[in-house]
Amino acid sequence: MSPGALALDVAGTRLWLRPDGCVWWPDEATLFAADLHLGKGAAFRAQGQPVPAGCSEATMARLDRAAHDCGAQRVLVLGDFWHHRQGLSPGLSAAVAAFARQWPTWLVLGNHDQPLARAALGDIALEGLGLVVRPAPLALGPLCAVHEPVFGTAETGVTPRPQRTGFALAGHLHPALLLRGRAGDRLRRPCFVRTAEELVLPSFGSWTGSWALSPQDYTRRGATVAVLGDGTISGWLGH
Repeated sequence: MSPGALALDVAGTRLWLRPDGCVWWPDEATLFAADLHLGKGAAFRAQGQPVPAGCSEATMARLDRAAHDCGAQRVLVLGDFWHHRQGLSPGLSAAVAAFARQWPTWLVLGNHDQPLARAALGDIALEGLGLVVRPAPLALGPLCAVHEPVFGTAETGVTPRPQRTGFALAGHLHPALLLRGRAGDRLRRPCFVRTAEELVLPSFGSWTGSWALSPQDYTRRGATVAVLGDGTISGWLGH
């Protein structure tokens, strides 16, 4: 396992939380990531917004490094693989297909993926990318892969899918820890959020934003957090 990773023992199995925001499950040689939002920058540029290019390529390169580092036999994305059909391009589709050929890739559909899975995409066909696409919840032995977590439901207005079995791994929220300094400055860092029933992963995408709460806010909601640093990850904070 990579230096700086944090072990989490749940449901009779061990997970490794990585400083890059992924989760490694050695028992099944599976690497989890959430919320890539591929094509988001291109979608904004298509609307005339001055967003730099190369974000999706950087995201895919980081995911490739993580899979290689772990020796993954499967990469499982917990929803929002894509951002919007305006951001899809033949080049991005080719990059995803090449990635899936090297690393068998599963996708649990997220809210941004659902319209693309239903819509006709013209020259770009999801079925030609080599992804294994599954609706949530997806049972994985002692674990369960979903997109929307139970945590944060009241704030986001999202109703999680019912009938989850096992400890859930989720995304969707792009969680971060918000720290306030005495001089009035603020610091946001992406984090993992753990409750008794689930683990919420930070967004893996290079251009996704975050939903940030203070340490006290997480504690009041019965959660602990592990904060991502530069090549390291904190121990559990709160509750």
